[in-house]
Amino acid sequence: MELDRRNFLKGAAAAGALAGLASAGLMSGCSPAEGNGDKTAQATEPSSPAAKNERALAASIVESESEVSSKVTETRECDIVILGSGGSGLSAAVRASELGARVIVLEKGSSLGGSTIGTEGMFGWGSKLQSENGIELSSVAELVDEENVYTNYRCDAVLWNKFISSSGRSADWLMDEGYQFDRVDIYKKAVSSFKCFHWWADESGQTLIDFLAERAKEQGAEILTQTPAVCLKTDQGAVAGVYAHDTANNTYLEISAKAVIAGCGGYAANPALIEQLTDWDMTYANSTATGTGDAVIMAENVGAGTYMTAILPAIHVYGYATADPIVIGCCNQPLLFLNQDGNRCMDESLFIRAHKALFVNAIMSQKQCYCVFDQAIVDRFESGDGIFSAWRAFTVGSNIEDFQAQIDECINRDMGNAFVADTVEDLAKAVDIDAKTMSESIKRYNEFCAAGTDEDYLKDAAYLTPVEAGPFYAVRLDPSVTNTIGGLDVDYNNQVINTDGDPVPGLYCVGVDGNKLYKETYNYAMSGGLVSYAIYSGLTAAEHACETHLS
Repeated sequence: MELDRRNFLKGAAAAGALAGLASAGLMSGCSPAEGNGDKTAQATEPSSPAAKNERALAASIVESESEVSSKVTETRECDIVILGSGGSGLSAAVRASELGARVIVLEKGSSLGGSTIGTEGMFGWGSKLQSENGIELSSVAELVDEENVYTNYRCDAVLWNKFISSSGRSADWLMDEGYQFDRVDIYKKAVSSFKCFHWWADESGQTLIDFLAERAKEQGAEILTQTPAVCLKTDQGAVAGVYAHDTANNTYLEISAKAVIAGCGGYAANPALIEQLTDWDMTYANSTATGTGDAVIMAENVGAGTYMTAILPAIHVYGYATADPIVIGCCNQPLLFLNQDGNRCMDESLFIRAHKALFVNAIMSQKQCYCVFDQAIVDRFESGDGIFSAWRAFTVGSNIEDFQAQIDECINRDMGNAFVADTVEDLAKAVDIDAKTMSESIKRYNEFCAAGTDEDYLKDAAYLTPVEAGPFYAVRLDPSVTNTIGGLDVDYNNQVINTDGDPVPGLYCVGVDGNKLYKETYNYAMSGGLVSYAIYSGLTAAEHACETHLS
């Protein structure tokens, strides 16, 4: 039955119907090509956009060069065209303009900023702000070693060294441009490994985007909204600009350029592409991000190599948003979690005591995972002592209004992910889990709760809450993609690498699509690393592109 539903959903995705897709486990990707030199070579000729993955193509806006070139009604020229107006794209726009480049920025949406708007600050090491505040820094070597150990040495230590060493310079560059951080401190008072988090003004990424956009315009850059690139323009194997679609007027532009810098913001809203580049099953996943993988698909069509992708994930209840009561109560609280066989599978308080990414990893290690609880928990969360774990606007002890109502609604929708029964045995039957195994798991867990000691997974006694009196509930926990990290293979100058390991002439990728830091789990201890890399990569690509293509 699940296989039938999976096939149905995949068919819907191919038709563009799976539009409701939404922090970080990393799954293995597809045949990475390591190419980090400065070699130059010709890219392969463009292939048909449908050649790689028709379902992924259908979820994107990418068109073929042969078809789109005939639709052009306007031609433009510049030195560098930048795809995307997030932190990476706008940083590249400002820096390239400062270095004398004529820049055009193409933005898919009607407003600027992408996922950077949702950030609160950036990671930095060795910034002037840290120096002014007398902050003692860990050494770069210590931080690289931490990442090596954290990822079982499955990371590029050279890239980490380069990134961390330059992250303070990225923060300083923003300050030199005139941006004012609020402060530098530990993120959320508990997560950061040291005072590395440079908080945006008003703790809002919107302030950064507004500032960078204004600086870009002051430097002469042109920013076009509702005008995404839909295809790369090629000339004898090199990238020589883009074709763009002015969606407001339904016209097409041909923009010739010496270099293209793509910062399109990932592909969290393209389930087929996620399944192509990871081993994630997206059948019940959702996403709050809007990136559809346009940069990855366009680059693949000119011979670019793809690279191992990380997922910045959360957990949700299928059919509900990440901030809904049922998700807050079932996914982010240290209740009892049982796997598809009825076995308890983890310390459920990992969400509280460690990085969120590790919590998601533990859940995703199982084929399926269910949150199991009784009526006492429902009553506690709605009108009693409240929740155990804070999440955004919900603090410890907060009550969750409509928790019962959403659980009942989910059960009544009969989506196969929420169940209720008067006995544990009947609950196991409803979920299709072995009743004996589920009963024994709950009995053992209740014994730990009574004794105040978790002999299986060392869960903190404060969160050992028994499952004793019906009605009993089980809610399936499914993945939610906050964003993707990685996708295109790039070198240390953020040049896109082709399948032979050589740079694609004239093409760069910045931001999440070109982020090769996280071959393993996203490390929250280096808080703000993702947006910090966006700034770093934007500056790196702009400087290399200007030096290489403007001289």
